[in-house]
Amino acid sequence: MAVYCYECPEELLHNPILLPKDVKNFSKLVRKRGYDEVEKPEHRVQIAGRIKLLHEIIEAGLKQLISNHSSMPI
Repeated sequence: MAVYCYECPEELLHNPILLPKDVKNFSKLVRKRGYDEVEKPEHRVQIAGRIKLLHEIIEAGLKQLISNHSSMPI
């Protein structure tokens, strides 16, 4: 498993383009999972949850696209 950092040449991995609708839908999921916050707490539970949620969304989307196009070459 690789972890990509801001020093790598893969600019798109670090600067995703999110449309307003995407941000709104992500916000809904964040609230449903309880990762929203009114004030910044000392712990990082909510931010960690939001990061994990974003990775979960990306993974689910990739799996779905691969599944839908399994007969197509990558």
